[in-house]
Amino acid sequence: MLNRFLNITHTVSSPFAPALLAVVLAGLLPNLAQAAEEPTVLVTGSNRGIGLELARQYAERGWNVIATARKPEVADDLKAIQAKHPKLVIVQLDVTDHQRIDELAAEYQGKPIDILINNAGISGGHEKSKFGEMDLDVYPQVHAVNVVGPTKMAEAFIDSVAISDQKKIINITSGQGSIGRTWGCCSIYRSSKAALNMMMRNISIDLKKQGITVGLVSPGFVRTGFTPGLDLPMMITAEESARGVIAVIDEYDIEDTGTFVGHDGKEWPW
Repeated sequence: MLNRFLNITHTVSSPFAPALLAVVLAGLLPNLAQAAEEPTVLVTGSNRGIGLELARQYAERGWNVIATARKPEVADDLKAIQAKHPKLVIVQLDVTDHQRIDELAAEYQGKPIDILINNAGISGGHEKSKFGEMDLDVYPQVHAVNVVGPTKMAEAFIDSVAISDQKKIINITSGQGSIGRTWGCCSIYRSSKAALNMMMRNISIDLKKQGITVGLVSPGFVRTGFTPGLDLPMMITAEESARGVIAVIDEYDIEDTGTFVGHDGKEWPW
């Protein structure tokens, strides 16, 4: 459209042509500026693993990326991505620090966040989760990060999500949180992800009337710090996982809210 009007001003021999162009530009520029604005995604736990790849791939799309890390000063891989993609910002955040969550949410008050991705999570150590040898002091720590943290993030950032175009809260859960497909072991981690699934399923019902989509996505069996020393044929890389997760997020809409799906888009049993 802009080129069309520019051609008109060149071809029309009239003293009013410059004025016409000014009027046209005044009407078009706000729309052009809006079109140039990219969506914004906030990813917790962006310093490594799946979170790092999510931050990288959204940055490569040209999105505004808010990448959080507990210790940004040592998040070298994240800094390397930022050097190539200045629309990525690194912010300090520990999802168990509720005061810090509120402070960060206040900083973004009035600013749209299209997708909030609750990715930060811990396993608690599988060796501490064996029945008969269980370290029950670990469970509150895992629950605080994997369940309470995402819940607090959703509450704190709900206003920014609500004023965005996409209106999505996505939680990186795990197939290990499926009660229907459990095969034993890792009880503390598994139960925390099952609790996350229930929490977000409930929240999805509360938020549906506001047009906000709540997603639960399993990233697959990924080679990360969660799986040290494992190299099995069914495992995938963090890059492959993030690519699948983003594809699922792209297709997630309000009709899917509260569903539990894998990185391949297939639904998981609760």
